Amino acid sequence: MLRQSCLLFLFFTSSAIAEDVQELEPVIVSAPLHTKTAETVHPVNILAGDELSMKQATTIGETLKGELGIHSMSFGTSVGQPVIRGQTGVRVLVLQNGLSSLDASGVSPDHANSTEALLAERIEVLRGPASLLYGSGAIGGIVNVIDNRIPMYVPEAAELAFEQRYNSVSNQWSSVLKHDGGLDHFAWHLDGFFRTSEDYHVPTESNGLGYVENTDAQSWSGTLGGSWIDDWGMLGVSYNHLDNNYGVPPVDELVRIDLKQNRYDLRAEFYEPFSWIEALKLRFAYNDYQHAELEDGVTVGTQFDIQGIEGRVELVHKAIGFIDHGAVGFQAQNKDSVAIGEEAFVPPSEKQNYAVFMIEDIHAGNIAYELGLRVEHQQIDAEGFSSTQHTPVSASLSALWNTNDNILFSLAFTHAQRAPDVAELFADGVHFAAQSYELGDEDLQLETSYNLELSFKTDFDWMSTELNVFHNWSNDYILQENTGDWFNLDSESFVSDCATNEECLPVYQATQSNARFYGFEAQLALPLWEGEDNQFDLTLFSDFVRGELSGGGNVPRMPPLRYGFQFDYFGYDAFSAGLRLTRAEPQNHVGENETPTAGYILLDANVSYQVQLADKYNLLLFVKGNNLLNETIRNSTSFLKDYAPEPGRGAEIGIRVSF
Repeated sequence: MLRQSCLLFLFFTSSAIAEDVQELEPVIVSAPLHTKTAETVHPVNILAGDELSMKQATTIGETLKGELGIHSMSFGTSVGQPVIRGQTGVRVLVLQNGLSSLDASGVSPDHANSTEALLAERIEVLRGPASLLYGSGAIGGIVNVIDNRIPMYVPEAAELAFEQRYNSVSNQWSSVLKHDGGLDHFAWHLDGFFRTSEDYHVPTESNGLGYVENTDAQSWSGTLGGSWIDDWGMLGVSYNHLDNNYGVPPVDELVRIDLKQNRYDLRAEFYEPFSWIEALKLRFAYNDYQHAELEDGVTVGTQFDIQGIEGRVELVHKAIGFIDHGAVGFQAQNKDSVAIGEEAFVPPSEKQNYAVFMIEDIHAGNIAYELGLRVEHQQIDAEGFSSTQHTPVSASLSALWNTNDNILFSLAFTHAQRAPDVAELFADGVHFAAQSYELGDEDLQLETSYNLELSFKTDFDWMSTELNVFHNWSNDYILQENTGDWFNLDSESFVSDCATNEECLPVYQATQSNARFYGFEAQLALPLWEGEDNQFDLTLFSDFVRGELSGGGNVPRMPPLRYGFQFDYFGYDAFSAGLRLTRAEPQNHVGENETPTAGYILLDANVSYQVQLADKYNLLLFVKGNNLLNETIRNSTSFLKDYAPEPGRGAEIGIRVSF
């Protein structure tokens, strides 16, 4: 409550007055060439402005789960990793302004991502060949969370925004404050948030309690950044601190996570340093990350300490010969990871990664070709093991055909390789927070995937459509498989059966198998009625992905087939409302020793009202109704689906003031 009061005090005592913030152009910031959305061959989701405000949630996965092809791998309400086309973890890179989050979220499903959705100005999701620019392992895609912590422009006047939210399903209160200012060539940025919540509610019949124990949380964050901006370019730095304490839904043990992070970022851009160079971009991040897994909420069972450094250089060039536009770059990352305690299931390790990449555009008539290449070298030195080295090589070729201004086709082929991560190679031990015994395999080889994707888009006044069809063949696909065996905590031995009076954990083994993934994403938007001051739209949507192993089994924890419709109303330049119904089919194509997941119907609604107070004050009021049918929803992508259903019926109320 003290930090909430401080945020309110700063808001109401500030005398800064700002001009209205202009909406960002429809350009894909995550692509080095900053391609417009209408010109890209890549499937892309962009959330910004009021649409982002209406969808922002506690986690990145929860924020994005309604987008085409995206689900959330929940582990209680405080952890939600994005799942893109059935891929998650290390196969989906979550970026902070184009650089890795450098946290422990890829190590285990109970580890929250340190990138905060509430502070985002814009979130971009790229799938397909563009993801190779950030990591060869991102065969699912990338999620780039973009904020203004390092300002890219000097505002004409000071800008201030404050937001307060309340969510009834967990009695959650969230406060956010942002401030931007500038003087001459110098711009600065301040932001902060405070969030607290109790155990979240579920339908009583789902677990007999009506709530999920030990899911309360409290977190806060603060950021300070500044930039020098001139005609030649810009140079800026920022500092962020995050403190997050959250509970993990209990199976047998009660575990809490106490997470702390200090992150430092540097960014520099030089515009046209030479006649043939459009821009030279440099980014650097250092992250000091710790989290402790507290048994019974008090005793430290395992503590993770990560020191991560990442640097990235991009050179965007103008036309060279038959190449119209392109970018080349170099990226390096170093992560020192230490897990200590009786239940430390991964050894101390140092991971070094170096990569060179390029992307080039070639235009021939109304067809645009894009070529991409990335070569990496990864070395992991883990205590007690021999050094492992891998050199993934990835390439892509895609073509975009604009038949006219309203219709386009694209075809893309990607060859991507991924090196195994530390936990996949060397894990060996009890992990109470995830309620499992995890085993790695130091003999794991490179994972190689071949992806073919066809996209079709139209944009007419009376209709817009999007259809993406993809097929991915993966050789030596790495998966965490439930072996069906148990680790007996009393005898500290592996057993094939566990008696009801004994305490045991399921054993998960990292293994490799050939696999294939195929599916589609489809959307049809129709303006049903349009008047002078209002509009009524209908959107139909569906997505599907199937994961099969070569031996005849299924890839575990795959999302189900989804389809549904959404009605949107916009009126009088200020009022809007929406109703969205999603049907998820049962997921019966399950992995080894995995249980099927029932289908569900999810009904959500929202109402918002935006008004300008005086000349420079903007007020946004919104109400969201979530899971209005109070369905028992179990998430097939979650490790805890049988113990922790998704939240029941709830309402979220929010107010945002900016000036």
